[in-house]
Amino acid sequence: MARRLKIAVLRDRYQTKFMTPKASRHSVKAVYFLPANKISYRIEGLTLIAPSGADLGHFHNRIPAISGIPYVMSFESHLPRYFGGEQTGLFKFMRKQLAKPQCRRLLAMSQFAERIFLRQHADTPEFASLRDKLEVVYPNIALPEPRLTPRKNPLPLKLVFIGAHFGRKGGAVASRAAAIARIRGLPIHFYIISTLNAGSGVWSDPQQDNFFEPYFRLLDAENITFKRRLPNTHAIDMLRESDFLILATFSDTFGFSALEALSVGTPVITTPQGALPEFVTPQKNGIMLGLDVNEMGEWIHIDRSDKGSAHYARIFRDEIERLANELINTVASYVDKPENLLPLRNGARDTAENMFNAATKSSYLDDLYEQCVTETKPLKAVYPLN
Repeated sequence: MARRLKIAVLRDRYQTKFMTPKASRHSVKAVYFLPANKISYRIEGLTLIAPSGADLGHFHNRIPAISGIPYVMSFESHLPRYFGGEQTGLFKFMRKQLAKPQCRRLLAMSQFAERIFLRQHADTPEFASLRDKLEVVYPNIALPEPRLTPRKNPLPLKLVFIGAHFGRKGGAVASRAAAIARIRGLPIHFYIISTLNAGSGVWSDPQQDNFFEPYFRLLDAENITFKRRLPNTHAIDMLRESDFLILATFSDTFGFSALEALSVGTPVITTPQGALPEFVTPQKNGIMLGLDVNEMGEWIHIDRSDKGSAHYARIFRDEIERLANELINTVASYVDKPENLLPLRNGARDTAENMFNAATKSSYLDDLYEQCVTETKPLKAVYPLN
Protein backbone atom coordinates (compact mmCIF):
# COMPACT_ATOMS: atom_id res chain seq x y z
CA MET A 1 0.00 0.00 0.00
CA ALA A 2 1.51 3.32 -1.08
CA ARG A 3 -0.31 5.74 1.20
CA ARG A 4 0.24 6.27 4.89
CA LEU A 5 -2.76 5.11 6.89
CA LYS A 6 -4.43 6.99 9.72
CA ILE A 7 -4.79 4.60 12.68
CA ALA A 8 -6.91 5.64 15.66
CA VAL A 9 -6.24 4.12 19.10
CA LEU A 10 -8.04 4.83 22.36
CA ARG A 11 -6.25 7.04 24.87
CA ASP A 12 -6.46 4.62 27.78
CA ARG A 13 -4.28 4.62 30.88
CA TYR A 14 -1.99 1.68 30.32
CA GLN A 15 -2.51 -1.41 28.19
CA THR A 16 -2.91 0.09 24.72
CA LYS A 17 0.74 1.18 24.70
CA PHE A 18 1.82 -2.46 24.89
CA MET A 19 -0.41 -3.58 22.01
CA THR A 20 0.19 -0.86 19.40
CA PRO A 21 3.30 -0.03 17.30
CA LYS A 22 6.08 2.00 18.92
CA ALA A 23 7.54 3.25 15.61
CA SER A 24 4.92 2.94 12.88
CA ARG A 25 5.17 3.84 9.21
CA HIS A 26 1.53 4.89 9.56
CA SER A 27 0.08 7.79 11.54
CA VAL A 28 -1.06 6.36 14.88
CA LYS A 29 -3.06 8.84 16.95
CA ALA A 30 -4.40 8.33 20.45
CA VAL A 31 -7.89 9.82 20.75
CA TYR A 32 -10.30 10.46 23.59
CA PHE A 33 -13.35 8.26 23.96
CA LEU A 34 -16.41 7.84 26.17
CA PRO A 35 -15.96 4.76 28.39
CA ALA A 36 -19.17 3.03 29.43
CA ASN A 37 -17.74 2.24 32.87
CA LYS A 38 -18.47 5.88 33.71
CA ILE A 39 -22.09 4.73 33.69
CA SER A 40 -21.46 1.35 35.36
CA TYR A 41 -18.19 -0.31 36.36
CA ARG A 42 -19.62 -3.64 35.19
CA ILE A 43 -19.53 -2.65 31.51
CA GLU A 44 -15.93 -1.48 31.23
CA GLY A 45 -15.62 -3.38 27.93
CA LEU A 46 -17.73 -0.92 25.92
CA THR A 47 -17.13 2.55 24.52
CA LEU A 48 -20.17 4.59 23.54
CA ILE A 49 -18.36 6.99 21.24
CA ALA A 50 -15.54 5.71 19.05
CA PRO A 51 -13.18 7.61 16.73
CA SER A 52 -14.07 8.50 13.15
CA GLY A 53 -12.11 10.06 10.33
CA ALA A 54 -9.38 7.41 10.35
CA ASP A 55 -8.70 4.51 8.00
CA LEU A 56 -8.70 1.96 10.80
CA GLY A 57 -9.08 1.73 14.55
CA HIS A 58 -7.05 -0.43 16.90
CA PHE A 59 -9.10 -0.71 20.07
CA HIS A 60 -8.11 -2.61 23.20
CA ASN A 61 -10.62 -4.34 25.51
CA ARG A 62 -13.36 -1.79 24.69
CA ILE A 63 -15.84 -2.62 21.93
CA PRO A 64 -17.34 0.38 20.12
CA ALA A 65 -21.14 0.46 20.27
CA ILE A 66 -21.04 2.37 16.98
CA SER A 67 -17.95 2.77 14.83
CA GLY A 68 -17.60 4.72 11.60
CA ILE A 69 -14.37 2.92 10.69
CA PRO A 70 -13.22 -0.70 10.44
CA TYR A 71 -11.15 -1.81 13.39
CA VAL A 72 -9.04 -4.52 14.98
CA MET A 73 -9.67 -5.42 18.60
CA SER A 74 -6.95 -6.59 21.00
CA PHE A 75 -7.78 -7.98 24.42
CA GLU A 76 -6.19 -9.44 27.57
CA SER A 77 -8.60 -12.23 28.55
CA HIS A 78 -12.40 -12.01 28.38
CA LEU A 79 -14.08 -10.19 25.52
CA PRO A 80 -16.64 -8.68 25.88
CA ARG A 81 -15.67 -7.57 29.38
CA TYR A 82 -18.99 -7.66 31.25
CA PHE A 83 -18.40 -9.87 34.26
CA GLY A 84 -21.63 -11.28 35.62
CA GLY A 85 -23.61 -10.06 32.62
CA GLU A 86 -22.87 -12.86 30.17
CA GLN A 87 -26.56 -13.75 29.75
CA THR A 88 -27.77 -10.19 29.18
CA GLY A 89 -28.91 -8.59 25.95
CA LEU A 90 -26.07 -6.06 26.18
CA PHE A 91 -23.47 -8.84 26.26
CA LYS A 92 -25.06 -10.47 23.21
CA PHE A 93 -25.08 -7.09 21.45
CA MET A 94 -21.36 -6.64 22.08
CA ARG A 95 -20.59 -10.13 20.81
CA LYS A 96 -22.54 -9.40 17.62
CA GLN A 97 -20.46 -6.26 17.13
CA LEU A 98 -17.32 -8.40 17.16
CA ALA A 99 -18.83 -10.81 14.61
CA LYS A 100 -19.65 -8.04 12.12
CA PRO A 101 -17.31 -7.50 9.14
CA GLN A 102 -16.38 -4.06 10.48
CA CYS A 103 -14.34 -5.85 13.15
CA ARG A 104 -11.50 -7.15 10.99
CA ARG A 105 -9.34 -8.98 13.50
CA LEU A 106 -9.38 -10.17 17.13
CA LEU A 107 -5.90 -10.04 18.66
CA ALA A 108 -5.49 -12.10 21.83
CA MET A 109 -2.44 -10.89 23.75
CA SER A 110 -1.58 -14.47 24.81
CA GLN A 111 -2.50 -18.10 24.35
CA PHE A 112 -4.19 -17.79 27.75
CA ALA A 113 -6.43 -15.02 26.39
CA GLU A 114 -7.16 -17.13 23.31
CA ARG A 115 -8.27 -20.08 25.48
CA ILE A 116 -10.51 -17.88 27.60
CA PHE A 117 -12.09 -16.29 24.52
CA LEU A 118 -12.80 -19.59 22.77
CA ARG A 119 -14.40 -21.02 25.92
CA GLN A 120 -16.41 -17.84 26.41
CA HIS A 121 -18.04 -18.05 22.96
CA ALA A 122 -18.29 -21.80 22.40
CA ASP A 123 -21.73 -22.99 21.21
CA THR A 124 -22.87 -19.52 20.16
CA PRO A 125 -24.13 -18.52 16.67
CA GLU A 126 -21.16 -16.17 16.25
CA PHE A 127 -18.46 -18.69 17.20
CA ALA A 128 -17.22 -19.54 13.68
CA SER A 129 -16.94 -15.88 12.70
CA LEU A 130 -15.12 -14.98 15.91
CA ARG A 131 -12.75 -17.94 15.65
CA ASP A 132 -11.79 -17.07 12.06
CA LYS A 133 -10.75 -13.55 13.09
CA LEU A 134 -8.75 -14.69 16.11
CA GLU A 135 -4.97 -14.78 16.42
CA VAL A 136 -2.36 -14.34 19.15
CA VAL A 137 -0.23 -11.18 19.11
CA TYR A 138 1.99 -10.71 22.12
CA PRO A 139 2.54 -7.24 23.64
CA ASN A 140 5.59 -5.25 22.61
CA ILE A 141 8.03 -2.94 24.35
CA ALA A 142 10.85 -0.66 23.26
CA LEU A 143 13.84 -2.43 24.78
CA PRO A 144 15.86 -0.26 27.20
CA GLU A 145 19.53 -0.80 27.87
CA PRO A 146 19.95 -3.92 30.03
CA ARG A 147 22.43 -4.73 32.80
CA LEU A 148 23.86 -8.10 31.85
CA THR A 149 27.11 -7.97 33.81
CA PRO A 150 27.39 -8.96 37.49
CA ARG A 151 27.22 -6.26 40.15
CA LYS A 152 30.56 -5.39 41.78
CA ASN A 153 29.10 -6.23 45.20
CA PRO A 154 26.68 -9.12 44.52
CA LEU A 155 25.33 -9.29 48.09
CA PRO A 156 22.82 -8.62 49.42
CA LEU A 157 20.65 -9.93 46.65
CA LYS A 158 18.09 -7.35 45.54
CA LEU A 159 14.48 -8.46 44.99
CA VAL A 160 11.79 -5.99 43.92
CA PHE A 161 7.99 -6.15 43.98
CA ILE A 162 6.11 -3.55 41.92
CA GLY A 163 2.32 -3.59 41.93
CA ALA A 164 -0.57 -1.47 43.17
CA HIS A 165 -2.54 -4.60 44.14
CA PHE A 166 -0.51 -5.71 47.14
CA GLY A 167 -2.46 -8.90 47.86
CA ARG A 168 -3.37 -10.13 44.40
CA LYS A 169 0.04 -9.65 42.79
CA GLY A 170 2.18 -11.02 45.62
CA GLY A 171 3.18 -8.08 47.81
CA ALA A 172 2.17 -10.02 50.92
CA VAL A 173 4.29 -12.93 49.69
CA ALA A 174 7.26 -10.55 49.31
CA SER A 175 6.84 -9.01 52.79
CA ARG A 176 6.51 -12.44 54.40
CA ALA A 177 9.53 -13.73 52.42
CA ALA A 178 11.55 -10.80 53.77
CA ALA A 179 10.63 -11.83 57.33
CA ILE A 180 11.75 -15.42 56.65
CA ALA A 181 15.02 -14.15 55.16
CA ARG A 182 15.66 -12.12 58.33
CA ILE A 183 15.01 -15.12 60.55
CA ARG A 184 17.42 -17.22 58.49
CA GLY A 185 20.05 -14.48 58.36
CA LEU A 186 20.11 -14.40 54.54
CA PRO A 187 21.63 -11.33 52.84
CA ILE A 188 18.59 -10.45 50.73
CA HIS A 189 17.06 -6.96 50.49
CA PHE A 190 13.50 -6.42 49.32
CA TYR A 191 12.18 -3.32 47.53
CA ILE A 192 8.39 -3.12 47.68
CA ILE A 193 6.63 -0.49 45.56
CA SER A 194 2.87 -0.49 46.09
CA THR A 195 -0.08 1.75 46.89
CA LEU A 196 -1.25 -1.17 49.06
CA ASN A 197 -4.56 -1.78 47.33
CA ALA A 198 -5.85 -4.95 48.94
CA GLY A 199 -8.98 -6.59 50.27
CA SER A 200 -12.34 -5.07 49.42
CA GLY A 201 -12.88 -4.68 45.69
CA VAL A 202 -9.89 -6.81 44.62
CA TRP A 203 -11.38 -9.97 43.13
CA SER A 204 -8.85 -12.54 44.36
CA ASP A 205 -8.31 -11.12 47.86
CA PRO A 206 -10.01 -12.21 51.08
CA GLN A 207 -12.76 -9.71 51.86
CA GLN A 208 -12.30 -9.85 55.63
CA ASP A 209 -11.51 -6.51 57.25
CA ASN A 210 -7.86 -6.03 58.16
CA PHE A 211 -6.73 -9.34 56.62
CA PHE A 212 -3.59 -7.74 55.18
CA GLU A 213 -2.69 -5.62 58.24
CA PRO A 214 -0.09 -8.13 59.53
CA TYR A 215 1.64 -8.02 56.12
CA PHE A 216 1.55 -4.22 56.04
CA ARG A 217 3.27 -4.13 59.44
CA LEU A 218 6.10 -6.28 58.07
CA LEU A 219 7.04 -3.47 55.66
CA ASP A 220 8.79 -1.59 58.47
CA ALA A 221 11.84 -3.83 58.58
CA GLU A 222 15.58 -3.40 58.05
CA ASN A 223 15.68 -5.61 54.94
CA ILE A 224 12.73 -3.88 53.22
CA THR A 225 12.68 -0.56 51.41
CA PHE A 226 9.04 0.43 50.94
CA LYS A 227 7.70 3.17 48.66
CA ARG A 228 4.09 3.83 47.73
CA ARG A 229 4.89 5.21 44.29
CA LEU A 230 7.76 5.43 41.86
CA PRO A 231 7.83 7.06 38.40
CA ASN A 232 8.00 4.47 35.63
CA THR A 233 11.48 5.53 34.51
CA HIS A 234 12.75 5.09 38.07
CA ALA A 235 10.98 1.74 38.33
CA ILE A 236 12.77 0.56 35.18
CA ASP A 237 16.10 1.68 36.68
CA MET A 238 15.29 -0.23 39.87
CA LEU A 239 14.43 -3.35 37.89
CA ARG A 240 17.69 -3.06 35.96
CA GLU A 241 19.70 -3.00 39.20
CA SER A 242 17.72 -5.81 40.88
CA ASP A 243 18.42 -9.54 40.80
CA PHE A 244 14.78 -10.65 40.60
CA LEU A 245 11.31 -9.22 40.11
CA ILE A 246 8.71 -10.79 42.42
CA LEU A 247 5.33 -11.35 40.78
CA ALA A 248 3.95 -14.15 42.97
CA THR A 249 0.49 -13.44 41.64
CA PHE A 250 -2.82 -15.14 42.37
CA SER A 251 -4.58 -13.56 39.39
CA ASP A 252 -3.03 -11.87 36.38
CA THR A 253 -3.94 -11.96 32.73
CA PHE A 254 -0.45 -11.12 31.48
CA GLY A 255 1.83 -9.41 33.99
CA PHE A 256 3.34 -6.32 32.34
CA SER A 257 5.83 -5.80 35.17
CA ALA A 258 7.31 -9.18 34.18
CA LEU A 259 7.66 -7.99 30.59
CA GLU A 260 9.38 -4.80 31.75
CA ALA A 261 11.73 -6.80 33.98
CA LEU A 262 12.72 -9.18 31.19
CA SER A 263 13.34 -6.21 28.90
CA VAL A 264 16.22 -5.03 31.12
CA GLY A 265 17.53 -8.53 31.75
CA THR A 266 16.00 -9.09 35.19
CA PRO A 267 14.71 -12.62 35.92
CA VAL A 268 11.15 -13.05 37.20
CA ILE A 269 9.83 -15.00 40.21
CA THR A 270 6.23 -15.82 39.42
CA THR A 271 3.41 -18.38 39.45
CA PRO A 272 2.12 -20.62 36.61
CA GLN A 273 -1.15 -18.80 35.95
CA GLY A 274 -2.45 -16.55 33.20
CA ALA A 275 0.00 -15.95 30.36
CA LEU A 276 3.10 -16.09 32.59
CA PRO A 277 4.09 -19.72 31.79
CA GLU A 278 4.18 -18.76 28.11
CA PHE A 279 7.29 -16.63 28.60
CA VAL A 280 8.79 -17.31 32.05
CA THR A 281 10.81 -20.53 31.99
CA PRO A 282 12.53 -21.94 35.11
CA GLN A 283 16.35 -22.08 34.89
CA LYS A 284 16.19 -19.95 31.74
CA ASN A 285 14.83 -16.54 32.74
CA GLY A 286 13.22 -16.93 36.15
CA ILE A 287 11.73 -19.02 38.93
CA MET A 288 8.28 -20.60 38.78
CA LEU A 289 6.66 -21.04 42.18
CA GLY A 290 3.97 -23.67 42.65
CA LEU A 291 0.30 -22.72 42.36
CA ASP A 292 -2.63 -25.01 41.60
CA VAL A 293 -4.40 -23.87 38.41
CA ASN A 294 -7.32 -25.17 36.36
CA GLU A 295 -7.36 -26.18 32.68
CA MET A 296 -7.66 -22.52 31.65
CA GLY A 297 -4.58 -21.55 33.65
CA GLU A 298 -6.42 -19.73 36.46
CA TRP A 299 -5.86 -20.27 40.19
CA ILE A 300 -8.30 -22.98 41.29
CA HIS A 301 -9.81 -20.74 44.00
CA ILE A 302 -10.32 -17.62 41.87
CA ASP A 303 -14.05 -18.18 41.24
CA ARG A 304 -15.02 -19.01 44.82
CA SER A 305 -18.06 -17.15 46.13
CA ASP A 306 -17.00 -17.30 49.81
CA LYS A 307 -14.17 -14.76 49.73
CA GLY A 308 -15.55 -13.12 52.86
CA SER A 309 -15.34 -16.33 54.89
CA ALA A 310 -12.79 -17.41 57.46
CA HIS A 311 -12.22 -20.55 55.39
CA TYR A 312 -11.13 -18.59 52.31
CA ALA A 313 -8.97 -16.32 54.47
CA ARG A 314 -7.20 -19.41 55.81
CA ILE A 315 -6.64 -20.74 52.27
CA PHE A 316 -5.15 -17.42 51.15
CA ARG A 317 -2.98 -17.09 54.27
CA ASP A 318 -1.63 -20.61 53.84
CA GLU A 319 -0.82 -19.91 50.19
CA ILE A 320 1.07 -16.74 51.11
CA GLU A 321 3.11 -18.69 53.67
CA ARG A 322 3.84 -21.56 51.29
CA LEU A 323 4.84 -19.27 48.42
CA ALA A 324 7.06 -17.14 50.68
CA ASN A 325 8.92 -20.19 51.96
CA GLU A 326 9.32 -21.62 48.46
CA LEU A 327 10.62 -18.27 47.23
CA ILE A 328 13.28 -18.05 49.94
CA ASN A 329 14.29 -21.70 49.60
CA THR A 330 14.86 -21.21 45.86
CA VAL A 331 16.58 -17.82 46.00
CA ALA A 332 18.89 -18.93 48.82
CA SER A 333 20.99 -20.94 46.36
CA TYR A 334 21.94 -17.68 44.59
CA VAL A 335 23.21 -16.22 47.87
CA ASP A 336 25.95 -18.87 47.86
CA LYS A 337 26.59 -18.58 44.10
CA PRO A 338 25.46 -15.17 42.80
CA GLU A 339 27.44 -15.81 39.61
CA ASN A 340 24.66 -18.22 38.61
CA LEU A 341 22.39 -15.21 38.09
CA LEU A 342 24.17 -14.17 34.89
CA PRO A 343 22.66 -16.93 32.67
CA LEU A 344 19.21 -15.99 33.97
CA ARG A 345 19.83 -12.34 33.12
CA ASN A 346 20.92 -13.25 29.60
CA GLY A 347 17.91 -15.53 29.23
CA ALA A 348 15.57 -12.78 30.41
CA ARG A 349 16.86 -10.32 27.82
CA ASP A 350 16.81 -12.97 25.07
CA THR A 351 13.13 -13.65 25.83
CA ALA A 352 12.28 -9.96 25.55
CA GLU A 353 14.16 -9.63 22.26
CA ASN A 354 12.61 -12.75 20.75
CA MET A 355 9.02 -12.34 21.92
CA PHE A 356 8.32 -8.68 22.73
CA ASN A 357 10.71 -6.54 20.66
CA ALA A 358 8.82 -3.43 19.52
CA ALA A 359 10.88 -3.16 16.32
CA THR A 360 9.65 -6.56 15.10
CA LYS A 361 6.10 -6.20 16.37
CA SER A 362 5.66 -2.70 14.96
CA SER A 363 6.43 -3.90 11.44
CA TYR A 364 4.09 -6.85 11.93
CA LEU A 365 1.22 -4.62 13.09
CA ASP A 366 1.80 -2.14 10.28
CA ASP A 367 1.43 -4.95 7.74
CA LEU A 368 -1.64 -6.21 9.54
CA TYR A 369 -3.27 -2.77 9.45
CA GLU A 370 -2.71 -2.54 5.70
CA GLN A 371 -4.20 -5.97 5.13
CA CYS A 372 -7.26 -5.14 7.24
CA VAL A 373 -7.96 -1.90 5.39
CA THR A 374 -7.84 -3.58 1.98
CA GLU A 375 -9.99 -6.59 2.96
CA THR A 376 -13.58 -6.80 1.87
CA LYS A 377 -14.15 -9.45 4.52
CA PRO A 378 -11.99 -10.57 7.45
CA LEU A 379 -9.33 -13.18 6.71
CA LYS A 380 -6.78 -14.72 9.02
CA ALA A 381 -3.38 -13.05 8.90
CA VAL A 382 -0.51 -14.85 7.24
CA TYR A 383 2.26 -13.14 9.20
CA PRO A 384 4.34 -15.13 11.73
CA LEU A 385 3.57 -14.73 15.42
CA ASN A 386 7.07 -13.88 16.61
